[in-house]
Amino acid sequence: MVEEKRLSKKGWLSQTQEGDLLLVNENGEAYKVNEAVVAIWNMFEDKTVTDVVEEVALQIHRDPAELKDPIEQLASKLVEAGLIG
Repeated sequence: MVEEKRLSKKGWLSQTQEGDLLLVNENGEAYKVNEAVVAIWNMFEDKTVTDVVEEVALQIHRDPAELKDPIEQLASKLVEAGLIG
């Protein structure tokens, strides 16, 4: 499970001429994302998903239980895309 593994961001952030945000993995594959995804991606610096859930909850004053599932799902997609690992 991704949840307790320490993960760090991979790849880089780019932007199209139209201003769309892109996360690009080490294979050069680009994924269109929004600012919230970029903010969460940036938090992954040798942290577990649980660490990131708690950090986001503190920043936006929400219950970590509310954020656990969506952030876990996002982390799984980022791992799959080669953007964290």
